[in-house]
Amino acid sequence: MTVVWVLGAVTSLGIGLLGERILGIRARRQSEKLAALKERIGVYANYAKLAAVRRVETEETLAGLRGEMAQAEGEILSMQSAMADDDALAPMEFHCVDRVARSGGPLWYIAVEALDATAPWTGVRTYAVAADSAEEARKRIVERHPSPTAFAISPAAPLSLPER
Repeated sequence: MTVVWVLGAVTSLGIGLLGERILGIRARRQSEKLAALKERIGVYANYAKLAAVRRVETEETLAGLRGEMAQAEGEILSMQSAMADDDALAPMEFHCVDRVARSGGPLWYIAVEALDATAPWTGVRTYAVAADSAEEARKRIVERHPSPTAFAISPAAPLSLPER
């Protein structure tokens, strides 16, 4: 009977050792998986930190761009008001280009400045020219004042006359 007990004890010891080995292998695998997951969590934490830093940088950049946009809008408004003031101060005396009225076409504002002593006047003369396009209006003024050294001719701008 002692042999049976010894055989039972050895068998249970063998099963215990085999179970311990199997459980040890499983525990090692789970520990490796846990370490890998902790490493991934660390990487994702670093990504989160980096994303937070980039978000702050982006918000700062956005705030700077909004400031620049507000400044540009302010400049645009001041330029528009200056343009409105300039429109109010535009000369109301124009020189005649054509003695015969032409039909159609909007009016164009062109300034001609006398540059040297050969010009028949000094200063700036303003012309109101009826033409289909700005290029045609400027061309008609260039025909009237052909010398590029004696006259400086501005680009044509649309002319709107005030209602009276």
